[in-house]
Amino acid sequence: GISMDHYDVVVVGAGIEGSAAAYQLALRGQKTLLIEQFDALHTRGSSHGASRITRMAYTQQYYVEMMKDAFPMWADIERDGGRQLYLQTGILAVETPEEDGQTSYERALKQSHVPLEVLDKTELKRRYPNLRFSGNVKGVFETFGGILFANRAKQTLQELFVRNGGTLKTNETALSVIPGPEVTIKTTKTLYKAHSAILTVGPWAPQLLSTLGLDLPLQIKRVGVYYWKPECVEDWEASRFPVYLDCSSKANYIYALPVCQYPGLLKLCRHDGLPIDSPDDRDLVDHGDSSYVDSIGKYIREHTIGLSDKPSIVETCIYTDTPDADFILDCHPRYRNIVIGAGFSGHGFKLAPVIGRILSDLAVDNSTKYNIHPFRISRFKSSKLNARKSGFPRRVIVTC
Repeated sequence: GISMDHYDVVVVGAGIEGSAAAYQLALRGQKTLLIEQFDALHTRGSSHGASRITRMAYTQQYYVEMMKDAFPMWADIERDGGRQLYLQTGILAVETPEEDGQTSYERALKQSHVPLEVLDKTELKRRYPNLRFSGNVKGVFETFGGILFANRAKQTLQELFVRNGGTLKTNETALSVIPGPEVTIKTTKTLYKAHSAILTVGPWAPQLLSTLGLDLPLQIKRVGVYYWKPECVEDWEASRFPVYLDCSSKANYIYALPVCQYPGLLKLCRHDGLPIDSPDDRDLVDHGDSSYVDSIGKYIREHTIGLSDKPSIVETCIYTDTPDADFILDCHPRYRNIVIGAGFSGHGFKLAPVIGRILSDLAVDNSTKYNIHPFRISRFKSSKLNARKSGFPRRVIVTC
């Protein structure tokens, strides 16, 4: 027979959320195994690349409360890991005001007592001469906004996990999760047993969770990540240009990060993607990419000055979206010692330290101090539909 390794908790999937959960478990003295099907810093999922946006503001209060913890937690991880993970640039969010004259961003920040500056169109034009603003828009500037160095953050969490006694195994795929008083995880190499398991497998969630009788309404999207060349690089550097969100058109939500990771190039993308059936199909076909890129080129021509409308570098990311763009953070409805973190919908990276804490709480205590009502699996009960057919609503909340 096979000799089995026993753990307190096995975490399947070493993206940012799984790595953050494993790190929290190691800090709590839990004997923890973190399994990754690819290399530790692979580029096949949703946690790779040099940068992600971070910010305090959300239109939903429960995210703001989580972000209030996420910022100091990132600072602790940065200190313990000895690497810079956060660059404060501020963030400018441009929106069309609602009936009361406020934007949703402005209202959320005021409710949460987060310092902000409201900029009218005249002030926007004065302060950001390289952007063009059309229609009835207002800007909200939040000083806490900035950039998280994504690859570096994931690597740091994995190193801290191992330094605190955790075991990381890479290039090993979990084939099935077998429930019981102890969970058995069957991989391409062996079997493991644990008191509990955390499944953070990103876009591979539908196939792994179906082996546990769960059919969650997840939609996998291939997302283009693009870098563009400015005529004058200084105009787009972090000293002059913040992280930027244009939420004024609900159909075409654009975000940009100042020149930072690739010398002389600006990251500017759409916060949505094109549906694919499986993450393993990510690179197979064109997926209508040319019209997707063209729409961003058109945005650049209409809304920016001095920026090439042809991308210099093209990368790919994957979103795993839920119908309401809220996460799934919950125990399996039938097997309470199997914990699921999924459906991060393209905005989970900045919240990873808090998500890791919640998942580790659920694995160890079956409860957490955080309000996870919005993240429960039971909210999908009414629609036993498959994600393919569920007609995802156009997103109107500010995520990303």
